[in-house]
Amino acid sequence: MLARCDVVIENFRKGVMEGFGLGYESLRGANPGLVYCQITGFGRTGPLADHGGFDLIAQGMTGLLSVTGEGPGRPPVKCGPPVTDITAGILGAMGVVAALYSRGQTGVGQRVDTSLYEAGLVQTFWQSAVALATGVSPGPLGSAHPLAAPYEALPTADGWITVGGWNQVNWHRLLDALELRELVDDPRFATNDARMKNHAALREVLTGRLQTASAEEWLRRLEEAAVPAGPVLSMLEALRHPQTVAREMVVAVEQGGEAVETLGMPVKLSETPATVGRGAPGMGEHSQEVLGEYGFEEAEIEELLRSGVVGSFNA
Repeated sequence: MLARCDVVIENFRKGVMEGFGLGYESLRGANPGLVYCQITGFGRTGPLADHGGFDLIAQGMTGLLSVTGEGPGRPPVKCGPPVTDITAGILGAMGVVAALYSRGQTGVGQRVDTSLYEAGLVQTFWQSAVALATGVSPGPLGSAHPLAAPYEALPTADGWITVGGWNQVNWHRLLDALELRELVDDPRFATNDARMKNHAALREVLTGRLQTASAEEWLRRLEEAAVPAGPVLSMLEALRHPQTVAREMVVAVEQGGEAVETLGMPVKLSETPATVGRGAPGMGEHSQEVLGEYGFEEAEIEELLRSGVVGSFNA
């Protein structure tokens, strides 16, 4: 199987695959075109290369917990989704595609090495730029932006909305929509720099106005004024939103003999569109199917299952 495959992906600690005799150096001899992707906690080099890692640990060590939360002095907050797990998978996939493209030119495969740690650092590009430029570590800002205002979630009479009114065109449009034209000449809010310096006062003024009407009413007015804005939706509200439906981002697949819903393909290709064809497999669900594709006879497969060399979903 290894002699024929294009890509191996593993996420054990450093050295585990080598212990199985399945490390990159062992396999590339038999398959010079092999692309071997390794996703670990901290990468294959450096003082933490031998350490295991989880998303929470990576979020803490890459600064994500320090910039997520309601504000200074509040407890550190984890990003809701396992952002370093997800990003590391995306980075790994991107590296595999690049390695396969290179192999198409050279015929030679290579190792792809990424980690949760690097995935976390990549997600801090805004905060890293600020820290490197100023020598000061930024802290949490709630939903606000480190360099622009107003660009955040704000409360209305019956719920929260997000507003992106920071550049001058949208700032003036926002004032029109909120019927706050008197703020145009207010020196505290005249420019983005001034609004950032007086952010607390700005937020107080905007909140006071927004809480006089419903989220639906304000979103209607902001849409008419061409101000970027949106509701703060629950997960189920987001999944049932007409835009989600139109983009086929929730699809039905067969799993365990019944139809279940799952996320669809987030990238649309015009010539080779992708689909989600089946649900997430159970452990060993496709063992017999895959072994059959590689030429194993039924008796050989039964022996591998009986001996426990491979697992079976139905075992």
